[in-house]
Amino acid sequence: MGLSIAALAAGSSLAGADVFEIEQPSLSAKLTKTQLAALLLPAPALFSGLPAVTVVNDTDLLEIEQGGVVSKLTKTQFLALFNPGAFTLNQTIIKQNGDVISYNGSSYVTGPTPRWRVIPQDAYSELSATTFNTITFAGGGPTGGVCLKATDHFSVGMPVRTVLAATQYVPANTYYGICTAVTDTLLTISGSSIKDITPAAITSLSVGSADMVRHVQLAFSTTAYNTVEGGAVGKGCVFRWKGSTGYCVCASAAHMGVGTGTLVRVYINNLTLPFQITPNVGTASTYGTWADTGAMSVPSSCLITNNQLLSVLTLSIGAANDYLIICMTFVVP
Repeated sequence: MGLSIAALAAGSSLAGADVFEIEQPSLSAKLTKTQLAALLLPAPALFSGLPAVTVVNDTDLLEIEQGGVVSKLTKTQFLALFNPGAFTLNQTIIKQNGDVISYNGSSYVTGPTPRWRVIPQDAYSELSATTFNTITFAGGGPTGGVCLKATDHFSVGMPVRTVLAATQYVPANTYYGICTAVTDTLLTISGSSIKDITPAAITSLSVGSADMVRHVQLAFSTTAYNTVEGGAVGKGCVFRWKGSTGYCVCASAAHMGVGTGTLVRVYINNLTLPFQITPNVGTASTYGTWADTGAMSVPSSCLITNNQLLSVLTLSIGAANDYLIICMTFVVP
């Protein structure tokens, strides 16, 4: 009976009917694996042959009998054999009050709550960006502890961050958007294009929080729109951005007129032309239906930084183009 844990064959597995013998100074008893597991839990069960006050100590010996081969283990050794999949955290990092355990895409780490939650790559089956605005998910129930439905991770209105292995736009390979629709197997995004010249691998997909989404509305209080391309914009249609960098992910426009072809251009700091949109026809007293930017039609270069100006102009006034409104949505990562 004096064998050690080393006597167990490599890769040994334990069956519920395997017999363990507990040896304490004044008694011994045999239990199955199932009974022993219950005894080691915080609320121990009672078994025949053990007194009601039995407690298994770390140094008590447990005998494992498999096919006539018997080995002795301490409680600590047994727990290590019973739970081989436990993970340990880096204890060299000083922990702060309020730290959480989070997944960074490759491992679990401790620290403050991250602004972006990385989605495990096992969840989405589309590993390269082959469409403008959708990412395919596996769907179905969880596998290996990973939730496989897009609805497990995203909801409409939540910001989305996609990192690609290659870039189509400057300045970087990180693209921001907002979830506009989601099913178990498909995530639909509005924002900057995530389609490269050739399909690029998705190296990271993340979901943000609602406080990252910021809305800006510009409204013309007159029918006389500014038409000087790149010039200073007045008439109440200038917005000065304050705070962290924002990435425009979608826009909508409407006007109260019967004119057509009113091309609305959005400028940042009066220098660039991020995107344009054409409002739908209305009437002299009612707004037309809202016109939206196309899916993923906003270039990733459409970003605004602290103290820059956001402005709008049209290239043609038209007598009936009245009271233009444009609403823009930004993600502030």
